[in-house]
Amino acid sequence: MPPYPHTKLFSDSRRTVVLSGPHIQVLDTQSGRILHSTANFAPDTDAPINSGPIRCSGMSRDGRYLATTGDDKRLKIWDLESLSILTARELPKKPTTIEFSSNTDILVSDKFGDVFRYALHPNNEPVEEQAAGDALSSHENPSSGELILGHASLLTSCLLTLDEKFIITADRDEHIRVSWYPEGYVIESYCLGHKKYVSAIHIPVVSPARLISGGGDLELKVWDWMTGRLQQNITIFPAVEPFIRVTVPNIRRELLGDDDEEPVKSRGRRTNAGKERRRNNASLEPEDSGSQQPLEGSNATSNIVFVVRRISSFLSGAENHVVFSVVGATAIFEFILAESHNQPDIRHYDFGKPVIDFTVCGEGTIWVLLDVRFLEESNAHNEHPHKLVQVAQWSTDKFIDAGSSMLLDSLNTICSLPAAAEDLQALDLYSDLSSLPKSIDGEQGGRVLERLKSSHEPQEDEPTEESASVSVGLTKRALGRLKHKRALDQLHHEKAGDCNISAPGAKKMKADSENELHSMQYEKQII
Repeated sequence: MPPYPHTKLFSDSRRTVVLSGPHIQVLDTQSGRILHSTANFAPDTDAPINSGPIRCSGMSRDGRYLATTGDDKRLKIWDLESLSILTARELPKKPTTIEFSSNTDILVSDKFGDVFRYALHPNNEPVEEQAAGDALSSHENPSSGELILGHASLLTSCLLTLDEKFIITADRDEHIRVSWYPEGYVIESYCLGHKKYVSAIHIPVVSPARLISGGGDLELKVWDWMTGRLQQNITIFPAVEPFIRVTVPNIRRELLGDDDEEPVKSRGRRTNAGKERRRNNASLEPEDSGSQQPLEGSNATSNIVFVVRRISSFLSGAENHVVFSVVGATAIFEFILAESHNQPDIRHYDFGKPVIDFTVCGEGTIWVLLDVRFLEESNAHNEHPHKLVQVAQWSTDKFIDAGSSMLLDSLNTICSLPAAAEDLQALDLYSDLSSLPKSIDGEQGGRVLERLKSSHEPQEDEPTEESASVSVGLTKRALGRLKHKRALDQLHHEKAGDCNISAPGAKKMKADSENELHSMQYEKQII
């Protein structure tokens, strides 16, 4: 039985915490001995496995507490001394990031665009009264969360500045906002310049006045975040592209747009199984793979979706090194963040398997979590083809293998937990590749709509839209989009013939149609 891949690792000089699917394991950093593990919980215990895979997590600054959330949208606070649950609170929407402040307050950003603050130890005031009193919240909070700020789009990243006087948030609609903390309604600046979603932001410890951001654009951006001024664009895509091994089949994603609805099989009642089908989406997850299996290469039905996964930094000598990873890439990448605005050299260290996440410990020690289910021919040169964790060490001008340690051996052996095929399938490790890009967008959207029109517009002797959609497996929402566009086209042609509509009017109708499609797609993202 294959093991759970490790999805998150926290480590300090005393203890190391590793997350694997729904499980939490606490180890002694020096000896590698397992101190606590949810895998040893009794079956009737309210174990995290009942919440499904851990989607978001964060550790307190002192390493004492861990916050996790799963598919049940419950914020669980763990005391790592005993791995016991202190509190479990319901969240209003699915979270995207969890951040601890220095006084152990917990900040949670969510897919509705809000950031809430929760106390480590909640008070006993009635939840209904507190929720009703928060008139600024875009949705009710069932657990007495204090609204800090809100965006109009899905939040992807959230962090506090080093002095905790400001909070920086990034969203799916290319925005980065710098707000006061905790008075999030006071906006200090915007960092505007991204053309696609922003998925990762980072403030280097040795350069706290600068912010590094990345996402779907082909470069990283360096900002003076206090003023919002763009200091530098660092091109990274040419260095990263050769190592991207996970691609997303695009034809079904472009045609259907939404992945949580069943194809139209008849006019009968639709079953309520959308969430389960999302996990079993055949276009991303072959049934026999037991997971969202990465696809090698690129072909007629696949394309590269670029998503920066994480950005971090470390100091080596007098040089500030920036490290980043990309979803589906098999390497980590590094460059020196200098005062000059010249394009730096992008160096890499290839592991031969997709990098799930990484953690920087100390000066240039990188703990990298790998998806060992991905095996390719090039792994013949890899000395550790089946290791869940590898450690790279910066040495002068490149990364080298850091060698073995008791902690590393434990992470790759006794911390390896078996997983059933359906459990691996539920991990959804590469969901950012399909959830962050907008399915119908710009030039690509035009090609998709044209393909739909030419492929499915019935002729006089052809079946109707409904019967034709059965054969191609269109969802009800995709079929609705198609009908909507055809109706707009017909209306446009009629008015153009009768009233001689000008070109600007036609452009407006087209824009209205595209906005409607974007709006329907965004509704699904926030649920």
